[in-house]
Amino acid sequence: MRIGFDIRPFLRQATGVGIYYKNLLFSLARIDTNNQYYLFSSSYKDRFHQEELPPFSQCEFRDARYPVKLMNFLWHKVGWPPLDSFFKTELDLTHSPIPLLLPTKGNKIVTVYDLFFMDFPDFVQGEARKNFAQRIESSLHRADGILVISQFVKDQIISRYFLNEDKIKVVYLGVDPDYSKKPSVAQTEIVKKKYGLPSNFILFVGAIEPRKNLVKLIEAMGVIRDKSYDVPLVIVGKKGMDYLNLKNKIEDINLQSKVLFLNYLPEGDLKALYHLASCLVFPSFCEGFGLPLVEAMASECPLVISRAPALPEIALDAALYFHPENVEEMAGQIITVLDDEDKRKNLIEKGNQRVRDFSWTQTAENTLNFYRSVLEKGSPQ
Repeated sequence: MRIGFDIRPFLRQATGVGIYYKNLLFSLARIDTNNQYYLFSSSYKDRFHQEELPPFSQCEFRDARYPVKLMNFLWHKVGWPPLDSFFKTELDLTHSPIPLLLPTKGNKIVTVYDLFFMDFPDFVQGEARKNFAQRIESSLHRADGILVISQFVKDQIISRYFLNEDKIKVVYLGVDPDYSKKPSVAQTEIVKKKYGLPSNFILFVGAIEPRKNLVKLIEAMGVIRDKSYDVPLVIVGKKGMDYLNLKNKIEDINLQSKVLFLNYLPEGDLKALYHLASCLVFPSFCEGFGLPLVEAMASECPLVISRAPALPEIALDAALYFHPENVEEMAGQIITVLDDEDKRKNLIEKGNQRVRDFSWTQTAENTLNFYRSVLEKGSPQ
């Protein structure tokens, strides 16, 4: 197979889609030496270094100096030029990590993370708000195959767009096995000193966006403080569109000294934080998967998470749950993990069992099998 990819999602600091795509491609490079891979990037100023590229045994890479916005306009609004033209060959298949097709003469596969941009358009910005909502229906009907990251997302797509379920494949995300490696005392002390971390803290990992429901988490932290628990919240992630609302809420209830913002962290430091944290709290209104959940389970960090989809599908019984709007319930479940050592150990044990179901190698194998099945069905639409 000649398989084409647009690798711009992890050209810069990878989050969300970029993390998925990067891990998928590096894992495909490890398991597949038979197929030919065609990697495309385009940016006016940003360049990939050789060591940042997946080490495929059969690979061609094109690095164009077209602005990102120009390529997005041409591909997503004009539908031209086909990715094949950059490599002067006909590709059998292209795989886009977003729900918009990559133009090609061959078969077309897209990955859908979630439909949050359709259900809550006021909570999203950028390309998801400008392009995804307008074009996803046409894109999904024209795609030859659709990958989704949870059964919840598959069910959403079928019910909303009336697609044949045989066209859609659920492939879970994976987790880096290094998350399971406990850092040494010296390593943890270095990280604690570097970021000014206390001995005990509550952790959140993710962008500061309305969908993440962090304002309610801050309210829950106020309840925890009022019950005489002296434990801070550490927020690791991009300061997105809900940052000002969050800062205002923190000031309103006088929690400035109990919330630490760390923005992006080097991967090694993030892994140490999972091992140091008292628990990971994930209060989202909706997620397609929730990658921090599997990272935390691998790190033996107990989960206290929202009942919102698709989080229970991923964590199963390895978490304590709360309704995302119920501040008292959220605070109560966090306090349970802080106080009840037996409950904490039980969550860690169940997390150890559940996390065995997630690996990037398995993600790559399932994805590669899906590529083959799409090609076996016949010519592109």
